[in-house]
Amino acid sequence: MRSQKHVKRQKRNKWIKRILFTILVLVFFVTGTVVGYYGSEIIRVLSDVSENTPEELQDTSEQDARLEELHPFSVLLLGLDDADGTRRSDTLIVATINPNEESVKLVSIPRDTMITLPDSDRSEKINALYTIYGVSGTIDYVEEYLDIPISYYATLNFEGLVDLVDAVGGITVDSPLAFTVQDSDENSDAIEIEEGLQTVDGEHALGYARMRKQDPRGDWGRQERQQEVIQTLAEKLMSLDSFVNFAPIMDAVRENLQTNLSGQQIWTIANNYTEAANDVESLEIQGEADYVYFPSYDLDLYVWLPFDESIEEIQSTLREHLELDPSTDSIDEGEVGIDEELENIPSESGDSFSNPLEEEQYEETE
Repeated sequence: MRSQKHVKRQKRNKWIKRILFTILVLVFFVTGTVVGYYGSEIIRVLSDVSENTPEELQDTSEQDARLEELHPFSVLLLGLDDADGTRRSDTLIVATINPNEESVKLVSIPRDTMITLPDSDRSEKINALYTIYGVSGTIDYVEEYLDIPISYYATLNFEGLVDLVDAVGGITVDSPLAFTVQDSDENSDAIEIEEGLQTVDGEHALGYARMRKQDPRGDWGRQERQQEVIQTLAEKLMSLDSFVNFAPIMDAVRENLQTNLSGQQIWTIANNYTEAANDVESLEIQGEADYVYFPSYDLDLYVWLPFDESIEEIQSTLREHLELDPSTDSIDEGEVGIDEELENIPSESGDSFSNPLEEEQYEETE
């Protein structure tokens, strides 16, 4: 049962990963292709989504000169999901963008990666960082984990895809088969997809992209449908129709995206860095799966245990891509974030965090 749930989460996280990177590229590219009123409105909306950024992460002005001089930069992308009132980072992706090499490197840190909380003997899965420390603490930990500085961050709610598809007035898909699937509220057979060409709304697009079990080609079929949804959505967002639906599109972005990138910084990236999106390489953290006993939960939990040599290789690759001096430290002393919260970490014998098994009530995708 646990293995089935894990497989489901793995496939779901791959889907969220594709959504996150697509939204990132689309925000940069679309911003760079519009002018006048629309361009200024996009910058204003993107400034709005920065309002809830933690105070210690708001000032990124020191990055302005580096962007103007076309230095590489990094972004931490977090895919957030709410379950039973608990918000957690189901997806953690680090993207490094190098305009000189015109390339992007992506590292997805598995959500089940077992870690030890800083200055503590408590073991947790890495997706617990956001719940415990918020975005600041998550950034600090990822910086240490990958031995690189994180220039910016962006978070996207899982509901963002549904809202964006609805905002563009739906998308057209060409389904190779007819099927029914559960909706985002886990209502069985709530979504009905017909065979052939059809226009679907956000809920139907999500169901169309997530279904696996009824497709005779299994994961291959689902991957093709996911790529179709992303490509069709991208075409809609970059077409003249997007100007007609400009207001709802901006509302969807405003409600589901948060970042400490300023509107002006995104404008600079859109005009100077987008060629990098033509060469995207995904780096995989090698490791092994296991079940480990967690005393605080009195349970054996599924975890991912990365190989040290794999982490070191990825650290080296990312530092080289960011054009960092191998002999220098990547993290400046005194950065704000997780350090000031360490004293609030529960001890093994004291208060415990909520049981992750109660928080992960995902049903197997139909």
